[in-house]
Amino acid sequence: MGVEWQGDYKLLDASAEKQDFERELTRLGLDPSNFLVEVRRGLDLAGADRRHTIRYDVYITDLKRPDRETLKLDGGQGKNWIAEFARVRRR
Repeated sequence: MGVEWQGDYKLLDASAEKQDFERELTRLGLDPSNFLVEVRRGLDLAGADRRHTIRYDVYITDLKRPDRETLKLDGGQGKNWIAEFARVRRR
């Protein structure tokens, strides 16, 4: 069983971020089924080319470690929330 995804997680479908995150959890020696990830769409930002950049917040909860706070990371174009999670997790 994998991560429990909630909210606007379908924003991640086109980019394969869901699979990448579950793979990163496994690489870190963590069980993906112990994590709840909620995705909340943020405000779209207009870029110089007038296209809108989708932004979203990613809230990651370790269900096996309720003593840890839910981690909030920024997602969207130009953001690598998976690498940020790995960096924070290694501390």
